[in-house]
Amino acid sequence: MAKDNKYSDTLITAMVFMAEETNGLVIHLNGFKDERHANRFVNKLMKNSGINYSSIKDLFDLPTVH
Repeated sequence: MAKDNKYSDTLITAMVFMAEETNGLVIHLNGFKDERHANRFVNKLMKNSGINYSSIKDLFDLPTVH
């Protein structure tokens, strides 16, 4: 039985910048419905990619900008 996904109709877009000198990447993802959706997405993406990931919020007590 398929799990109901309330985000399945959401279109996520990506813009990727590559630094040719270092082969580094900056990836900007857009289109998340809310912060929870974005966090679930990035956690799954990093886990599936085999990349160790920690949110900046977990590393530092930073103020938020509203």
